[in-house]
Amino acid sequence: MRKQNFRPTAGAFALALVACVHSPVSVEPSSGVMPFPVDSAHAQTVADGVTHRVIYSSKGPWRINVLYAGLDRCTAAEAVADNALRRTKTTAMLAALARHEPVIGGVNADFFNLKNGRPTNLLVVDGAMRTPPIGQPVLAFDSAGAPHIGFFTLDSGQLRPYHPLQAVGGRPVLVRDSMIAREVDTFGNAGFRARNPRTAAGIARNGKQLILVTVDGREYHNAGMTLREMAALMLALGARDAINLDGGGSTTMVVAQPDAGDSLRIVNHPSDKGGERAVGDALAIVRRCR
Repeated sequence: MRKQNFRPTAGAFALALVACVHSPVSVEPSSGVMPFPVDSAHAQTVADGVTHRVIYSSKGPWRINVLYAGLDRCTAAEAVADNALRRTKTTAMLAALARHEPVIGGVNADFFNLKNGRPTNLLVVDGAMRTPPIGQPVLAFDSAGAPHIGFFTLDSGQLRPYHPLQAVGGRPVLVRDSMIAREVDTFGNAGFRARNPRTAAGIARNGKQLILVTVDGREYHNAGMTLREMAALMLALGARDAINLDGGGSTTMVVAQPDAGDSLRIVNHPSDKGGERAVGDALAIVRRCR
């Protein structure tokens, strides 16, 4: 499902953003210059503290969707999965959640077992552990809703070093302490590290902001990114820490549309021929005040 087509235009990234001021825009500054030339960019406020940005670069070529969510603005992250842990489309999981609380957007999350749909790493939904950790990195949210990227173990039935309120798995770590992680050049096989559609999550502003990103790929006009390219992108977008989530045909970003009654729509281009892929779990951004 395509929301809008973007054509390359001349000009610098900053000028492209200024050109979008005719519609409601909340620009979230990156920590520096993009690591590639940017042809066009558009940013729109989705909700208070939440901005959706689309970046196009002919360098890849890449079409990049970014969802900045301020976690200090009555906004929270929530892990989502089918009750039976069966494969379900990201849109369906978020739509089910939206029946109980306002959903602003979200992305697919962890890698999963293709046979039964179970996420392969730790999954914690509203404090309940649904699947255990496997020694791979996890994006976890503590009891205060603050995000962390780290590793968990299960000791006598207890999660260590703490029991998160929400958690989804991924791999590998892309950015650690504002530096590209060394494992981006060694993790997995060459095909995994090569250019693919990507989904990632980053932590910024001392844990007060979550950055969700998708990069389309496997199309002539969308090349996908290597792990290193994705890490460089997350760093440029402002992430202090970042983790790679499931990519390939699973890569999906859903965003509420303020001009259409906040209906949820896919804003990227899933690469599978059949469209959106059913996945194991998702990470949602919801409106919630503590």
